[in-house]
Amino acid sequence: MGSVHRCTPLCGGCPRRVLPALAAGIVLFVTILPVVAADVLLPLPDVSIPPAQGKTGSFDIMEVDQAAHLMYVADRTTGGVDIFNVSTPAAQYVQTITTGAAPNGVTVAKNVNKLFVGTGDSSVVIIDIAPGSPTRNTIIARLNTGGKKRTDEMDYDPVDKKLYAANSDDGIVTAVDAVRNTIVKKFDNMGDGLEQPRYNPADGMMYLTSSDQNAVFQFDPRSDVLLRKVTVSVPCNPNGLAINPSTNQAILGCSNTKTPMTVLWDVTAARVITTFPDVGGGDAVVYNAKTNLFFFAASNFPKGAALAVFSGSPVRWIANAPTAVGSHAVTYDETNRMVYTINQQKGQAGLMAFWLVSEIPK
Repeated sequence: MGSVHRCTPLCGGCPRRVLPALAAGIVLFVTILPVVAADVLLPLPDVSIPPAQGKTGSFDIMEVDQAAHLMYVADRTTGGVDIFNVSTPAAQYVQTITTGAAPNGVTVAKNVNKLFVGTGDSSVVIIDIAPGSPTRNTIIARLNTGGKKRTDEMDYDPVDKKLYAANSDDGIVTAVDAVRNTIVKKFDNMGDGLEQPRYNPADGMMYLTSSDQNAVFQFDPRSDVLLRKVTVSVPCNPNGLAINPSTNQAILGCSNTKTPMTVLWDVTAARVITTFPDVGGGDAVVYNAKTNLFFFAASNFPKGAALAVFSGSPVRWIANAPTAVGSHAVTYDETNRMVYTINQQKGQAGLMAFWLVSEIPK
């Protein structure tokens, strides 16, 4: 039987596995060992958050500014957005920007040098992140969406320079002019369970999931018009949404735990392509074009909380790495090939870190 050489980010190597030749001219190591999670994601020591040390964490969305090598995490435990330096494989806590009300969604708008945060008092908080700015890492605007509950997840359209934010329990979607820091459109009576807005650079549209309505909405941010609402034809109840713009296919992060699944969604046709029973009962999903991979934080998967990896094209499930109940957010650092999720286990507030190996089973 063949063997596997397991290594760390410091060794510069990768697992040597037996993988079938996928294309002419590609040389792969051969073994008969099955694919396991550690062949894809190697768990590393948790990342500590000094102000939350020893506490039970409560976190939401996290995002990496790839160019600045900074990671932002919505941290209700510290009462703000935690900033981490991810210029090296070992993420280092830098500071917390207090947001007043509990933070939820976090989105980096790089071409306007702003960080947008959805907060528990139904606001969108805008933070200056411009290098060298005298107001860097401070709140420069606070916009009230008019809801009674939290402003939650959001995404940014860098072409039209607009942010779309969802009030998950108020049935409100708010469009924000990211240059002028003003609300330009409000969509009311959108129904319950509004989850992840996601901009698609392939068609310039903004999409939004609803777990309670088992639906996907499509908006045109150029004119701020709701174009359609489509019911998902299987019991997915989508929370997360991530799009591969090169194929116009998306992964829906299904939250249904009675029939756990992950859905591959045709963005153009607005229909289910296929489902994957390998993982489900989760929340956030992200797609990374550099690796051509999807990462799905399936924190309520009945078989055990997992961080799932899917190939980007053709889409298929690759592996599940064990996490914990509550590890419902995910982000990826391209420079160091690090995947991060959150740790909300009792007395363990912090981040779980995984190293993405150099060779992914195809």
